[in-house]
Amino acid sequence: MKHITTISLFAAALCSSSVFADLLITEVLYDAPNNDNTEEFVELYNNGCTAVNLQGYSLQDNGGSFNLSGTVAPRSYFLVAKNSAALQSLYGKTAQLAGLTLAFGNSGDYVKLKNGSTEVDAVGWENGLSGWSINAVDKSISRNKTTDSNLVSDWVVSGNSGNPGTGVFTASCSGGGDTGGGTTPVVNLPTYYAAAVGKSGSELKSALNSILRGHVRLTYSQVWDALSYTDEDPANSNNVILLYAGRSEAKTFRAGQTNSLDAWNREHVWAKSHGFPSESQYAYTDIHHLRPADVSINSSRGNKDFDLGGTPLAEAPENKTDSDSFEPRNAVKGDVARMMFYMDVRYEGGDETGTPNLILRNVAPTGSTAPEMGKLCVLLQWHIQDPVDSFESRRNNRIYEWQQNRNPFIDNPQWAQSIYGASCGL
Repeated sequence: MKHITTISLFAAALCSSSVFADLLITEVLYDAPNNDNTEEFVELYNNGCTAVNLQGYSLQDNGGSFNLSGTVAPRSYFLVAKNSAALQSLYGKTAQLAGLTLAFGNSGDYVKLKNGSTEVDAVGWENGLSGWSINAVDKSISRNKTTDSNLVSDWVVSGNSGNPGTGVFTASCSGGGDTGGGTTPVVNLPTYYAAAVGKSGSELKSALNSILRGHVRLTYSQVWDALSYTDEDPANSNNVILLYAGRSEAKTFRAGQTNSLDAWNREHVWAKSHGFPSESQYAYTDIHHLRPADVSINSSRGNKDFDLGGTPLAEAPENKTDSDSFEPRNAVKGDVARMMFYMDVRYEGGDETGTPNLILRNVAPTGSTAPEMGKLCVLLQWHIQDPVDSFESRRNNRIYEWQQNRNPFIDNPQWAQSIYGASCGL
């Protein structure tokens, strides 16, 4: 049994008297119900409006240090556990990072969050410092305030096993934000698109390209965490919705972590072989066109153009394919079209992205390396037939939190016909 008699809270080095740092320690379970040291965890929270890459961050106590990895989505919790299976069994929650090696519970213990050598946040329980006596068995400590400084009164000592992944930190981002399917926009859209107002055709396309440039570029590794946030199942926060299959799949059931063909991977809706085969090119990791997809269905799609017709897929018969084209299920035809329109507008070549001019054609391009895809007029028809829904709008908002740019054809669907209608006789 552990022997801790009092708790004292360290002040967070980077938190002012009224504003928290973006990344916080929000809960620590330092003595688990089974007293076997396998169920303990540290909960982090990103209090900011942009994603935090954990490379260079670590958790430390008086017994050692544990390097962090992964990405914490905006306004989201990140669970670092000693044992992933134990956390799932006790709480029904998924650890974003497992294998925590810190040895909680010894006299003088604490947990510090550091970025390199800089202390970002800390919480400690130390004998004889605070005069706050507690029974050490089966306790967690969690923040109960979103403002003010790191005071003892800002924390709750819980006589149970804790409640990871939940708490008081659920507010929207400053200036508006939609991190959970709400209706508050993340940006003032009239201001964001001001340069495009009153334009049409090629002038509109050029104006939108200027607006969309300069987005935050992710690494391909970060894309896993980004899609886990942007494509999260609204009915189950542990899952993502797969683009073509339409089913809800566990976020942790990723290709590479399992060999199952039912796992999900990172589908490039605009096939990466059509213009950007290298991760160094911005389009490769642009999550506006990256979606979770079933491994085997993704393989069936390959780098084919989008068009009508083909043979239904055995495992997802609402999707069809033939030797050179792929037709997705009706519920996401418009989603696919708007992603393709975004790519055609965003990447015009000759800029900082390392991506050539991407072009939508109304014929199948020749050669798998051509920076072209089709079929334009089929995609425009899908856009009209399958209008924007709440999931797609929420996804656009969440992408903005990560990349700081938006898909204009979700925000203003009429622009698709303004740019492409003449080419398709509409």
